[in-house]
Amino acid sequence: MRVGVVAYELEGEATGVGRYLEGLLSGVSPSADWMFRLFCHGRPFEHPLFDRPDVEPQFAGREGRPWLWEQIELPELLAQHSLDLVFSPAYSLPGRLREPGVVTLHDLSFERLPGEFGPRERWRRRLLARSAARRAARVLVDQAAIAREVAALYGLPRLRIGVVPLAVDARFQPSHDPAADRRELLALGVEPPYWLFLGSLLERRRLDLVLAALAPVAAQRPELRLVLAGANRLRRPESLGEQVQALGLGGRVQALGYVPEGSLLPLYRGAELAFYLSEYEGYGLPPLEALASGTAVVVGPGLALDDLWPGYPLRAAELSVGAVQKVVTQAADSAWLGGVAEEGRRRVAALTWAHAATLWQAELERAVAP
Repeated sequence: MRVGVVAYELEGEATGVGRYLEGLLSGVSPSADWMFRLFCHGRPFEHPLFDRPDVEPQFAGREGRPWLWEQIELPELLAQHSLDLVFSPAYSLPGRLREPGVVTLHDLSFERLPGEFGPRERWRRRLLARSAARRAARVLVDQAAIAREVAALYGLPRLRIGVVPLAVDARFQPSHDPAADRRELLALGVEPPYWLFLGSLLERRRLDLVLAALAPVAAQRPELRLVLAGANRLRRPESLGEQVQALGLGGRVQALGYVPEGSLLPLYRGAELAFYLSEYEGYGLPPLEALASGTAVVVGPGLALDDLWPGYPLRAAELSVGAVQKVVTQAADSAWLGGVAEEGRRRVAALTWAHAATLWQAELERAVAP
């Protein structure tokens, strides 16, 4: 099977889609029966995947917007190669595609939460995703709830949609060298004890509820901080500072901005508690990574954790200040909290990229089956 892969998400700073694509490819067992040609938008760069015998990178050497290149130039480039199908890891397929296409729709946030996007961005995402879903031989999603949503909103037969759950990289595990972790944290300017909010700051991720839960605890624990690890993408970025001051948390909230991949693990491990309270997600990988790293996490409903652990004890019943504060009060019992983290580790261990890659390859084979 010769698979052309839209791979520009591997370029530059690591993205969630880039990590997804890297995970799938790294989970594939090298075989003479499979060859993956990775089509990148920009100039040549180094990546561990390129050392594999079944991975062949192609570099277009272009600048500008990758999605325009994908729609206009990439189809002709793909046609120059003898491919069985084309896979795109997120939301769109190249225009005028001659080969069968497979696309992953991780979520439909641009349909469900239009206010989080400017008008042009919202409609660009919608048009590309709707076109890809209509043209694709197979549409992949990360969990069954999104499959139902895609089928209903885009009018797709459920049989054309495949579920390939994400995985947690094996490097996410409890610390074997706390001193080294502490050194890495100090290099980031972070010192325990702290709570962790990891991920881009978006309105739907309800940072306001985390701040409200911190305020009464901070009054009793002056040493506790909240660390924010993610780019500030709030519609009004200055609203973060306004909320912090209104709650009297000045100096208690540390915003790191985007954090490189290599620093995520010590941040997870060093946190007393992590938070992921989102109104809408297609999967929600950070809570699973936190549990794999040995740190319990407060979540809301609507994540992959719903399926992995239906009775998860640190799930807020609703996204409200009272519900979140109730869970935080339970988490004050450190011995009980450790038990939650240990059980979470056990459950998350089943989510491997090797398993995800097996399901992914089966979906690609379905796309070209007569």
